[in-house]
Order: sequence, then structure tokens, then C-alpha cells
Amino acid sequence: MRKKPSLAFLSLVALCFGVVGAQETAVDDVAVFMRAKLDHSKNVLEGLALADFDLIARGAQELSLASQESSWQVLQTEDYARMSGEFRRACDGLRSAAKAENLDGAVLAWMEVTQKCVQCHRYIRDEKR
Repeated sequence: MRKKPSLAFLSLVALCFGVVGAQETAVDDVAVFMRAKLDHSKNVLEGLALADFDLIARGAQELSLASQESSWQVLQTEDYARMSGEFRRACDGLRSAAKAENLDGAVLAWMEVTQKCVQCHRYIRDEKR
């Protein structure tokens, strides 16, 4: 005959699942935020491919604004703050090129924005090790 689990055991299991659930919710929030950033990036790329300067400017503005949201602040270091500022300046350069309808300038600015993304993601991975 099987023994029934104790109330203490069931409480421990529930607590563990609650903690895991909270961590999953935090991870889900970051995933949703990252998906939104990717959507803004897709808008920029689509705008570049179609020479749609309004779409480029809007995507650049959305990326810059996203970098000011609390979900963006995954680390509280001077380097991370500096990188976030550099990212915003690169987005501003992209937006300026779009406003000037300078496609070549927008392409170069988009490369800089992308480079800032990759550098920061590398930094975050290294810091979390």
C-alpha cells in the first residue's frame, strides 16, 4: 500500500513550483521585451530594403525609447549604462539619416546600431558567467 504524501512535502513542492513559476514569469517578461525589440529591428530592416524612410525613422525611435524602459536595465553597471547611451546615440544617427532620406547613411547607421547590440549582448553574457 502506498503512503500518502505529507502536507509538509506537498507544501515544499508547491513552494518550489511557485519559485520556478516566478522565475519563468521574469524570463517570459524579458522574452516579450526582446521580441518587441526584434520587431522594431525588423521594421528598420524592412524600411531599408524598401527605402521607406518613415519606417526606418519609426523603428529607430522605437528602439531608442525601448532602451529607456526598465525592462532594458538588466545590469546596473557603469559599462552597461555607457553602452546603453552609445546605443541610443546610434539610433539617433539612424533616425537622422532617415529624416534626411539618406539611404546609404541609414544603412551605415544601422550597421552601427547592430554592432552596439552585439557588443552589449556579449558584455551581458560575459558578466553573467
